Formats: sequence, structure tokens, C-alpha cells
Amino acid sequence: MSDANHTIQVHIPPELEYCYRDIANIYVGHSDVVFEFGNRHRSTPEHATIANRVVMSFSDAYELQERLAGALQEARQKLEATL
Repeated sequence: MSDANHTIQVHIPPELEYCYRDIANIYVGHSDVVFEFGNRHRSTPEHATIANRVVMSFSDAYELQERLAGALQEARQKLEATL
């Protein structure tokens, strides 16, 4: 993994939790971006619970946007190549 200036070694612990989320909200403030993730209630789909809130700087949020767009484009190209 790398940021604009450095290569960063990332440690991923084996007990890292994976979470399924089907709700996402984004709030842009004066100096940061807040992402909220949660789940709809299966028995009452008009209700949802927010389970995680992630706050990022503008620059980190832009980098996330660029990396996500690139990863989705790459995945789409691989999927289309298999059809």
C-alpha cells in the first residue's frame, strides 16, 4: 500500500473481522468526510441500523474514491472478458 509520498507496510491480523453492509451514507463537512455503514432490518426493511462510522480527511477521501473507481473498472473489465 502506498500514499502520495511513501510506501506503507500493512499488517492484517488473522482475526480481522469482515462485515456485510447494505446501507451507506456520506456526509461532507468543512474539513472531513464521514462515511456511515449499516444494514437494513430484514423483518422491517424500511428500518436500518448504522453500525460503523469512518471519518477521513478530504485528501484521503479523494484517494479512496480514485482507488475504488480504478478497482471497480478493473473488475468490470475482467468480468466482461469472461463473458
